[in-house]
Amino acid sequence: MVVIVGVRQIRTVLDDGEFFCPECGGDRRYQYGVGRRWFMLAGLPMFPVSKALGSVKCAVCRIDFARAVLVVPTARRLTGLLREATRSLAAAALVAGGESSPAARAAAVAAVRDTGLGAYTDTVLDADLRAYDPDDDPDDSLDALADHLAPEGCARLVAVAARIAVADGPYRTLELDMLLTAGNRLGLTRPEIDRVLDEAAGHMPL
Repeated sequence: MVVIVGVRQIRTVLDDGEFFCPECGGDRRYQYGVGRRWFMLAGLPMFPVSKALGSVKCAVCRIDFARAVLVVPTARRLTGLLREATRSLAAAALVAGGESSPAARAAAVAAVRDTGLGAYTDTVLDADLRAYDPDDDPDDSLDALADHLAPEGCARLVAVAARIAVADGPYRTLELDMLLTAGNRLGLTRPEIDRVLDEAAGHMPL
């Protein structure tokens, strides 16, 4: 009688979805599962011989990653966060400046369209302004972006709001307060924020 024994890895899939794969460098499907080694007897698992270890497996490159990799937003989600943040900052800049300047409003619409929202119009901007409440906490998208954007990317976001603010003239006090708050929320230092504001002021219409 032949008795076949051995050890085999058995993986149980617990979750799946889309993630940013650091190996592939893009958005990919994944499966999150827990694997452990089992003692096998005649092809049947008898008892585990290792601890259960969870990992995220990319459906394309098949490499396993720690679950922490799922914290990084997908490219699709990052694009959405950038659009949300740009709309929020555009509205904040207009509210701080009084909302009525045609030049500032045109700059705000152009800034949002530059994120890929080509259908964004002055009418949609009006809806954003009505929904904007300066007493609310700053947009959560800024917090998320602060964790995943390089300082240069965070600076560009503040620059977008700054150029809207100076589209109709020098910074007002409320505009400066808003820009400093946004820069701080994005993790920029005061010298970095000041440099962005000075550069934006250099594009101010004469």
